[in-house]
Amino acid sequence: MSEPNILKDTNNRYHWIYELPMKKSFFLLFEVWKVLCIGALIFFIINILISLILKEGSQNILEMFGVSLLCLGIMLVLSIPAYYIVIKANNGMYTVLFEMDDNGIDHIQIKTDKANALDLLTVFVGVAGKNRTTTAAGLLSSTGSSLYSRFVDVRKIKAYKAKNLIILKSRFINNQVYVNDEDFDFVYEFITERCENATAESY
Repeated sequence: MSEPNILKDTNNRYHWIYELPMKKSFFLLFEVWKVLCIGALIFFIINILISLILKEGSQNILEMFGVSLLCLGIMLVLSIPAYYIVIKANNGMYTVLFEMDDNGIDHIQIKTDKANALDLLTVFVGVAGKNRTTTAAGLLSSTGSSLYSRFVDVRKIKAYKAKNLIILKSRFINNQVYVNDEDFDFVYEFITERCENATAESY
């Protein structure tokens, strides 16, 4: 397994930054829709249970289903303009920092452009050996959300090389790892070798 064009610090931790055009990839919007659908389903099930306990008729259950469906539809429609507001706020790009070692991988959204992030990341790699408590995300002045996957918890790996995407599926976490073309094979092999409990599929 050859060394990639990814920054590696003295603690054997790999770091890279990926920029994803948000107008060409709607995965964030789909994630929001998934959460809304799950929330609506849970709300409906709770109301059915309450109706059964109170011995209300099937007509009331159908009415609740109609109201839940209507509310879900309204939220799904409203999420579309909200998504474009998020796109504008992020200058059309979803910029993410990945930090990977033998134990797992961290997916960290950063709210700065790729060029500035790479400059700061280069500084971090230079000082990491002197300060093990420092992280690349800590040096980036403005960070967003973070999602960490432990390799031991991963149960399924799906690789889409044409999309520069590796999906790590755990029991409660689905992590999306984006990698540039020249580094894809390295990262994929690194992950699959350490996810001993996972099955891997390539597309």
